[in-house]
Amino acid sequence: MKAIVVRPPQEGVEVRDVNLEEPNNGKILIRTKLSGMCGTDRGIVSGKLTFSRPPDGYDYLVLGHETLGEVVEGNEHFKPKDLVVPVVRRGCGTCLNCKMGRQDFCETGNFTEIGIRGAHGTMREEFLEDPRYLVRIPSVLRDVGVLLEPLSNVVKALNEMEAVQRRTWWSCDDSTYSCRTAVVLGSGPIGLLFSMALRNLGFEVIVANKRPPSPVEMEVVNGINASFVNTSEHKELKPDLLVDTSGHPSAFIPILPKVKKNGAVILFGTTGQENYGLTAEDVTTLVENNIIIFGSVNASKLDFEMGANLLVTLLGKYGELVNKLITKRVGVEEAPEVLRRKVPGEIKTVIEWK
Repeated sequence: MKAIVVRPPQEGVEVRDVNLEEPNNGKILIRTKLSGMCGTDRGIVSGKLTFSRPPDGYDYLVLGHETLGEVVEGNEHFKPKDLVVPVVRRGCGTCLNCKMGRQDFCETGNFTEIGIRGAHGTMREEFLEDPRYLVRIPSVLRDVGVLLEPLSNVVKALNEMEAVQRRTWWSCDDSTYSCRTAVVLGSGPIGLLFSMALRNLGFEVIVANKRPPSPVEMEVVNGINASFVNTSEHKELKPDLLVDTSGHPSAFIPILPKVKKNGAVILFGTTGQENYGLTAEDVTTLVENNIIIFGSVNASKLDFEMGANLLVTLLGKYGELVNKLITKRVGVEEAPEVLRRKVPGEIKTVIEWK
């Protein structure tokens, strides 16, 4: 079968035929319908993500962790034609969090992630999957269900935010967050999914980037009644909640002292390519204002299931704007070129498997 293959940590990507010897062991056969491309995939292709590795016994890795698939051969819980999305991370099997199904909080670091480290991914015509790691999604998500993996990360981060903010009375007098302002740094797919989810919770949302928005970004931001700020114009931002999806310290550190009292900061993006420091005065401000700062990565199966429900809600609420997050669909043979470099104006590019 055809698959999109990389050889981490080497640079490069190719489409080739593979014949994986994978034991069935009660696994379900899935036909891949859509594969999403993200910064992690491109980091692996470029050789910059040095933690990526093939499975034991292989000198290559099948890429792909953002997936929409269709069941071919099921069991009593998954029937043929069911639409499914696989969970990305698989636990170490030894720490308590992994044993309890929260491998997104693995304590040992000895986990695997499909298409990223130690486990083949789903950028291939079909794959076998353990039903424990499958989430069934409704047919209404047939065109956009590939967005569930990134959205599950958003759901996890916002669940964490609500958990830590129970330290104080932070919701508004209508029980929502309508009196709170969230600033989302970055207008890529994660940034826009964060923005949609935060608007759904009632936040006033400002999407910020160091450049003007693309036409599609502006359409989405306007459509969800948020606003866009070009930070190169030095606009003052004073959020209750700051979400950084850029991974650039120079983007979020200057805003930290401006976060309102009892506020929260979610660090989501990573780059590993920049140094930018805090001053002692900045630290004093954060301490005196009770600011919570936490990093968030990956998602549990529960986050995926909650994300599926949220995606249905967002599709009903914002309709075509959700579809517009997928700005390009390409065939398998085109995929390597697009994985090497972003398409101009891209939010999310997906591969359509025939």
